[in-house]
Amino acid sequence: MLVILMMRAMLSSIGDTETLRAIEVMILSSISLFSCQLLKAIIFSIKEKKLDIKMLFTTGGFPSSHTSTVTTMVVSIAIFQITDSGKIDYVFAVAFIVALIIIHDAFGVRYEASKHAAILNKMVENETLEEKKKLGFGKKGYLKELLGHKKTEVFAGAIYGFLISLLAFLLH
Repeated sequence: MLVILMMRAMLSSIGDTETLRAIEVMILSSISLFSCQLLKAIIFSIKEKKLDIKMLFTTGGFPSSHTSTVTTMVVSIAIFQITDSGKIDYVFAVAFIVALIIIHDAFGVRYEASKHAAILNKMVENETLEEKKKLGFGKKGYLKELLGHKKTEVFAGAIYGFLISLLAFLLH
């Protein structure tokens, strides 16, 4: 959270409150994204008992960094708008709707695509690599299965994003 305090010090010279808030929301959401991806990689490494740097850059898994990012965005916007003007406006409404779409996609469409990829990979496991490539299974001969999220992974991402926003507000 030292980053948040440093961010406040650097941004305090900006006189325009709306610009300051927009930059704060972008920074907080980015912190949420990157720290959640790091947390995901750590959890995966502990669970699998091996370090996998690719988990820093992958979709799917626990917790959902997409969900943490948009939750941080929405909650930060709400907190800033309520503390600055006592009300929320259309910016919050748009952010909320975009967040709902992203969160639904994480545990809906992308999770179903993950299940389909697993089934298709199983169906062609005895095929040669060349045949798999012809069928569109990529250079390595398999489809990526870690695409979407279980509801618990999405829920954990939402809690994480909320806590990032709350902590930033409390340190504000």
